[in-house]
Amino acid sequence: MHETIGSMLSEIAGQGKLFESSRDDIVRQCREVLASIDLSQIEKVYIVGCGDSFYAGNNCKDLFLKYSGLHTEVWQALEFSGYTCEYEVNEKSLVICISNSGKVARTIESAIRAKNKGAVTVGYTGKKDSPLADATDYQVFTTVPQFNPDLVIPGTYSYTASMIALVCMALVLGEKRGVLKETEFDELCEYIKKLGNCVKPTVDACEPIIERYTDMYLGEAGPLQMKMLHFLGSGPNWGNAQYAAEKMLETAAFDAICQGIEEWAHTQFFTTRPGVHTVILAPRGASRRRILEVTQAVTVMDGKKIIIGEDGDEELRRAADIYLPIKGMEEIDESFSPLLYAIPIALLSMNLGRVLNKQAFSFDRPWVMEENLRQIWGSKITLERLA
Repeated sequence: MHETIGSMLSEIAGQGKLFESSRDDIVRQCREVLASIDLSQIEKVYIVGCGDSFYAGNNCKDLFLKYSGLHTEVWQALEFSGYTCEYEVNEKSLVICISNSGKVARTIESAIRAKNKGAVTVGYTGKKDSPLADATDYQVFTTVPQFNPDLVIPGTYSYTASMIALVCMALVLGEKRGVLKETEFDELCEYIKKLGNCVKPTVDACEPIIERYTDMYLGEAGPLQMKMLHFLGSGPNWGNAQYAAEKMLETAAFDAICQGIEEWAHTQFFTTRPGVHTVILAPRGASRRRILEVTQAVTVMDGKKIIIGEDGDEELRRAADIYLPIKGMEEIDESFSPLLYAIPIALLSMNLGRVLNKQAFSFDRPWVMEENLRQIWGSKITLERLA
């Protein structure tokens, strides 16, 4: 267990290098791909994936809308392959299919069905010899090093790598379509590098806070209890809220719920009580006013408020019971904030696994791994209309 936690921490802390080291290579690959596509014929972008890949797409949707100038939608792979692809996708569609392993059956199916409908397909994967790479017209390969190849740990590095690759594609699309000037493109690439410099100080600041928090509320010696986690996010961080709930399950077998900030008031408000902790992803942006109202409501319902926000946001800090600061930059563009706001989430999942002494994915039972991979990689790919 301790070896797994150490590997997770190394992976989380090492993500800062991705922002600069992979950026130039991914930009080069995106430019090569788009040079082969008649972009004047493309009217819509679809981003497709499962799990972390789907959440990464949700986080980056605003960047595509803002910088590529193209209508962009993000779909879970089954919904896309079985429904959206049937009715909407055509030769004017650019479909980006994401799978780090390149083996996820539904994502491969989405690529094949989109290609059969005349769409241009791009596979985002870490594996050059994967089925997804074979199924798509073009490929962008993300570099995801194995910090400890002998351990199966929940993906955090690969999640950030997928987001950076999507950010780069959004910017290169904007460059190629004339939405972004050369100087604007260069400034945004430099901004990505600066965000990378925030990873280590954020890890250094948040890790001890989260360690104390999990020991207090879940440790054997802790006098308090935490029975449920609600993760709230909106806009560019809606995907991070989804990612958060999944990481708690993967790392610690701990049930958690993700919800949109507005929808919380209509749903989880009624189940908030002592022992329910609400984690709010709170960058400066369009949801800020609503976030402050929600924090008040959590207090009224006797819940606990854990807020992830910028280090200098004193108003949010005062509203929180526990504050997890994003360090290293005074103000962060909300569109890019998911790249950093995922860091405390990964640290929290890691510490839940540590305190609860859980094996990641419950893979201490070998049949669980076998069945899980059969469900995800071994599922039948259906090319006729799904019904």
